[in-house]
Amino acid sequence: MNKIPVVLISGFLGSGKTTLLLRLLEYAAKRQWRTAVLMNEMGEQDVDGDTVSGLIPDLPIEKLLDGCICCTRRDELGQALQTLLDQEPDLIFIETTGVANPEQILEDLQDPSLADRISIQRKIALADCSKFLEYNSFFASSRELVRTLRGQISFADMIILNKAGDCDDKQINKVMTSIRKINTTASLSVTDYSRLDENEVFSTLQLQLEPSNDPSHSFPTSQWKPGDLADRTQNKALTDDHSKHAHHQPERSANDHHSHLHGEESGHSSTSFTGMDTLTLSAPSPFPLQLSVIETFLAALGSSLIRAKGYIHLSTGPSLVQWAGSELECKPSTLQLQRGYLTLIGHRLDKNRIVQEWEGLLSGVVQ
Repeated sequence: MNKIPVVLISGFLGSGKTTLLLRLLEYAAKRQWRTAVLMNEMGEQDVDGDTVSGLIPDLPIEKLLDGCICCTRRDELGQALQTLLDQEPDLIFIETTGVANPEQILEDLQDPSLADRISIQRKIALADCSKFLEYNSFFASSRELVRTLRGQISFADMIILNKAGDCDDKQINKVMTSIRKINTTASLSVTDYSRLDENEVFSTLQLQLEPSNDPSHSFPTSQWKPGDLADRTQNKALTDDHSKHAHHQPERSANDHHSHLHGEESGHSSTSFTGMDTLTLSAPSPFPLQLSVIETFLAALGSSLIRAKGYIHLSTGPSLVQWAGSELECKPSTLQLQRGYLTLIGHRLDKNRIVQEWEGLLSGVVQ
């Protein structure tokens, strides 16, 4: 039996995993490989999965929510993969949560029920160049989080140092030096917006490199315009000047353990053993506040907030709203919303206070 190649995509919160996934899906589509995706989200709402499904509606995708496949959703990993394998894809991508331990996932993928059907061919880790050193310093008091950050780098055979456009050469070199202390053998690319030479990813995979003439291997392309799939996820930040972004060419270079204990209107939440929390805030449709109010609200949470993402029905229509690197981004969406939501991911979030302030904003009460 031919084993199905699997590409595992890891990386801390906001590092660009979904943007990379979209680029790789586009590359695979051009070669008419049948792809399938397993996506894992910490929160109860599947923001990234909805983004991918919205752009590629017919893509076989399994979504595991409100926990990590390395712990609380561990028992579901095998069944989700079996469901995808039954659809006979040429290639499977697995995108983990931002706080997943990829070494634990790799161990689970060696289960006999899976080992005879899949082959882990690529282990990719993304790192946010603008935040990597800051996160390592900020989380220094949490042994579990430090192990997670370092574990994501150490497991990889390919490291993508992403979001380098906002960094000067001195910072880039510092981050590269820090990464090389953790992993000396993986290839290392420096880039922005997860742009890279896709051949770097697929060169070792046992896949047909030229487009197939077999129509049964065609990729569903409904509502999808080739060439700009990943770029649709890239909107300018509200106040950022992106003219300074320099796109670095990929650079080739020679070459613990983690667990969670995850715990409606506004305030469904879960907490991890590492102290990483998720909190989902409800956003009525149509949303009564200006986008700038959301930005001010999130900024006031300070360093405790690492990531926020969700779909909100603004006055201009449904929109994907994301917070990463202390910047708010917003882009139009075709997702049909009955009620919007915003999922917050952070370190020891003061959930009761956040919910009270959010509901106060929505009710027009000044806290």
